[in-house]
Amino acid sequence: MLKKLVEGFIEKSKNLEVAVIGETITDEFIYVSYEGQSMKSICPVFKLSGKVERQQGGAAAIANHLKDFVKKVDLISNSPDEVVKTRYIDTADQKKHVEINKFNINNHRSVKVNVSDYDIVIVADFGHGFCNDVQIQDGFHLMCQTNSNNFGFNRISKWKKFRKSSVCIDLREASLQMNRKARFDNQQDVNDLYCYELNTENLYITLGSTGSLFYDGKNLTRHESFKSEIVDTIGAGDTFFAFISLATNFLDPKERLVVPSLAASLSTTWLCNEKSVTKASLTSYANNFI
Repeated sequence: MLKKLVEGFIEKSKNLEVAVIGETITDEFIYVSYEGQSMKSICPVFKLSGKVERQQGGAAAIANHLKDFVKKVDLISNSPDEVVKTRYIDTADQKKHVEINKFNINNHRSVKVNVSDYDIVIVADFGHGFCNDVQIQDGFHLMCQTNSNNFGFNRISKWKKFRKSSVCIDLREASLQMNRKARFDNQQDVNDLYCYELNTENLYITLGSTGSLFYDGKNLTRHESFKSEIVDTIGAGDTFFAFISLATNFLDPKERLVVPSLAASLSTTWLCNEKSVTKASLTSYANNFI
């Protein structure tokens, strides 16, 4: 069953032309070793190991996940050096000591995207400014992320004037949108969110380790997460969103959550965005659950 779903997804995706609009985030990892605390101030001291890694995240990661599945992906984004998230990682245990963010999207010209030029248009708004002046028509797929830089200020209702094909948010973003903490373990909570300034045909909520749900105003479907040996959960929600944007267009509502959930699980088996999901890796990974 799972293998057939993956094969069907791959077949139905192969001729699609996709646009991905949003901020590209450069994830920088600087590896260090902890040497103790400064004698003159309350400050930890680290020694650089010399190892530095840079990865493409944000909208670029979404586009990279889809490249092997569709005919064409156009990435409409900022330059990679405008949004950089630098993390200092301990070589001993791979834990993050500190993160330093650089945001420098200030004077972008307005971006105009004709939805009718593509089979699927994806807007990934990470709240760093690139999407503020996007000119677009109804019918796109939207993710509007809450993070430490924009907590409470990048709610998905900022896009309420547009009629969306789908909206994808996580549990925290859903609660912020509702102005109250909600578990969404019953249809009334989900319906209240669906009717509150989303203006979308399809709603998807990722629930972390417990899975995800889909709602279209009538039908509510849930799917448990695929369990894996987790290396890093950063980017898993973006991966889910990438694949749900495709699945919305051709999969039955009862089956729609399966492949995106599988892809999201696969993306937790590596560090951040050091790899992208491919047809071969997704097919191989599916064999673990047959």
